[in-house]
Amino acid sequence: MFRSILVAIDGSTNADRAVSAAAEIARVHGSKMTICHAFYIPEHYRSDMSGPLRESVRLDGEEILAHAARVAAKEGVEAETKLISEGHPAEAIIQLAEELGVGLVVAGARGRAQDDTRPMGSIATAILLGARCSVLLVKKDKATG
Repeated sequence: MFRSILVAIDGSTNADRAVSAAAEIARVHGSKMTICHAFYIPEHYRSDMSGPLRESVRLDGEEILAHAARVAAKEGVEAETKLISEGHPAEAIIQLAEELGVGLVVAGARGRAQDDTRPMGSIATAILLGARCSVLLVKKDKATG
């Protein structure tokens, strides 16, 4: 059922939980796993960002992906990584899921933009509503934070 899984991460602790959950599913189903990190710099800010600042944002994204790949490896699953730097994150993740033909997208329900007034983040909500495949949102563990 889930020959291919896409895990969308933001570098948060809950993203690590999402990677672990996806790795468990991948092991059970023999699925291929891709981990992606999307960042978005609105067009009106791009001209103000220097080359070194843009490079710093890219390098941060690469480190987030490398960390997630290590989390997957600890779970016994090898994962490809993909850094997305164009387009709104939710739209770009949905588009990548389509391109890869995945059967499941996994993401943390709450990530870096912690706000306890909403159970899901705006990116997670958009993925849930926009993806054509199944979506698993991994919630924050209330006991450990």
